[in-house]
Amino acid sequence: MKNKRGMEGEWEKIITMEKNSSFINGLEFAVRRLFERIGGAIDFAWRRTGQSQSIARTDLSALVPQIERAVENSLRREGTSIIAPNLIELRYDYETYTKMGGKRREYLQRELSASIYEYVYNRRYTTLRDLQVKISYDAFTRGLEISMGFGEGKKTVIVRSNSGHSEDEERGKQPAIVCGLVLRGMGIMPELHAQVSSNAEPVGVGRNVANNLVIKDPTVSNFHAAFVLSHEGNLELADRASSNGTYVNGVLLGSGDKTFVRDGDQLRFGDVELILSIIR
Repeated sequence: MKNKRGMEGEWEKIITMEKNSSFINGLEFAVRRLFERIGGAIDFAWRRTGQSQSIARTDLSALVPQIERAVENSLRREGTSIIAPNLIELRYDYETYTKMGGKRREYLQRELSASIYEYVYNRRYTTLRDLQVKISYDAFTRGLEISMGFGEGKKTVIVRSNSGHSEDEERGKQPAIVCGLVLRGMGIMPELHAQVSSNAEPVGVGRNVANNLVIKDPTVSNFHAAFVLSHEGNLELADRASSNGTYVNGVLLGSGDKTFVRDGDQLRFGDVELILSIIR
């Protein structure tokens, strides 16, 4: 009898353990599902946030108030007249600019010109010339910059959407300075050649064929970096918020930052190392 009771007790323990194990497994499954759903919700929220920020930079209803504020911050008084800027330029990062497409840019330029003209007219402001809105790109722009100019546009006020910060920028009509760029690879990679001008757009570096200097490597971003030449003849290299970083002589640039570069500098885009030659 004792043996039988002992066996029955052992079976009861086994059954209880199996029930507990099933309960624990079920609990673990439920908790795992809960965290998966929470993680998915968080990921979705982050994606929506990123998308909404990108959309806001190109959405008409979001752009108009920003430009109106920039106009108000740039007003000039001449006697009894209030002069509003007539040259308005929206500078996007290159990736946003290209994704926008030509038709979208034309639409925004047309609609923004009409909206801002009405805003200026309703407030009885004066402009030195016809009001113009232009959309362009700048390798050194993070997101969106709004530029305000008067008349010939020799002086502008730049409003950076990411920082809300304003600064004056002189734009004299200076003769262009031109130099050649050569990027030489460490291995079998062919040399890359481009020409950069102080009066032209920056020279892009990246995997996308829209760049002047195309590097077909998976560690290089589509629009990885860019060279720009100042009117003083100084060559700068800017990171375009690349995924795997831009290095100058082993020093990593901050995302979106820029630095002066010189002949013979060792550059690295992702995992691709190159030597810079500047031909004056």
